[in-house]
Amino acid sequence: MLSTLKVVVSQRKQESANVVALTLRRVDGIALPHWDAGAHIDVHVQDVTGNAAIRQYSLCGAASLNPQEVCQEWRIAVLDEGIAGRGGSHWLHQQALPGIELVVSEPRNNFRLHAGNAPAILVAGGIGITPMLSMAETLRSRNVDFSLHYFARSREALAFQDSSVVVQAQVSLDNQAHAAGLTLAERLSCTVTPSSHLYVCGPADFMGAVIKVFLARGIAPERIHRELFAPAPTEEFHADTAFEIELRSDGRVIFVPDGCSAVKALADAGIDVIVSCEQGLCGSCLTPVLEGVPEHRDQFLMPEERERNDCFTPCCSRAQTQRLVLDL
Repeated sequence: MLSTLKVVVSQRKQESANVVALTLRRVDGIALPHWDAGAHIDVHVQDVTGNAAIRQYSLCGAASLNPQEVCQEWRIAVLDEGIAGRGGSHWLHQQALPGIELVVSEPRNNFRLHAGNAPAILVAGGIGITPMLSMAETLRSRNVDFSLHYFARSREALAFQDSSVVVQAQVSLDNQAHAAGLTLAERLSCTVTPSSHLYVCGPADFMGAVIKVFLARGIAPERIHRELFAPAPTEEFHADTAFEIELRSDGRVIFVPDGCSAVKALADAGIDVIVSCEQGLCGSCLTPVLEGVPEHRDQFLMPEERERNDCFTPCCSRAQTQRLVLDL
């Protein structure tokens, strides 16, 4: 498991009708770990039933390009999904007032910017703007060409309107676009080159539609990057069937019974795999598969990555074959 630390909410700002930004500082006053653009942290919250839960939130603002630079505060933004959601965001909106202490993880980055000077296209849907703030700042600091497209339901729903990044973004409002009869492709007008990288964050259906537009425009799948923190409607899978995991390192075979995740079976055998969301969203537990065919139940891997069957997310995915040989 990831190490945790205690932070205190030092500032709270309402960024839109249902988005609040929280500034976090360490309780002990020590500098916070360095982070880079696209990184997120786990926040320990309570879910809609009042049970302990963990939710992921992107760090927003200007990330330092110097790992040695002292970082005194982090900033996250939380969209209140109300009691109809999973509960964590609503709990933070109600409880995360200045002076309140929270338990969080160190930063982790599954949405990292590419190296080099290839142009970037950033597309944010709603609260998906949060990682784009740091990405845009970093790309600007590196003198890399980029465009930022920010989609929101209405002007009132726009967060970070006073940010220089949002001020310069190509903002597209659903209520205006629908009235004008514009398609998503028409709303996404930008230059695409063979070397362009696409970064997209927002609701799952939105990201799927955006990716489809850019695949049609010739962007290679390996240049498409997405961030997903909330589960999308999933396809129906077969009932959980038991399977075996063989460890390449020592040849041990671990039995995974039906109703038990691979991560739990591994943990029971004394093998820790880093996990975070436990829903196949974040990719923290992604593990190389050397033999066998996984049954992918995650929402992290792209279709072409799934087809390679060379890795899987043991927090939720299972096996189509009786045994998987893992590089553990």
